[in-house]
Amino acid sequence: MPKVLVNEFYVHGMKKPKRSYAVKGGLIPPFTMEHLGERYIMPGWYKLKPEEATPDIKDIAYYPYKPKKPELPNIKSNKVYKVKSSKGNSFYEVQMNNSGSLECSCPGYGFRRKCRHVTEILTTSI
Repeated sequence: MPKVLVNEFYVHGMKKPKRSYAVKGGLIPPFTMEHLGERYIMPGWYKLKPEEATPDIKDIAYYPYKPKKPELPNIKSNKVYKVKSSKGNSFYEVQMNNSGSLECSCPGYGFRRKCRHVTEILTTSI
């Protein structure tokens, strides 16, 4: 959920503090909104005080949400890894798909999208 960060500081000679705003997170750039007579900085629903001036949009800093990329160990995208089944009588193939995640040919991966074969490749490749 996006948060509105408020920085309050005094400028020499002024009796009232000056405020600056920043929106951290979220996918929507900041904007101001009036709802039922109250003013808000969106996203984040930060309620402005009645005596406070509405800030200019360009003065509100915006730090959008950036998802973290999963860290895969040294796994080559074109290599196929063969992992022994739990009974030991067959092998399953683990390889990287187009999106960059590992997939397995075992039935368990087909149902749950995770299996011990993928986990084994991840732990042994570190």
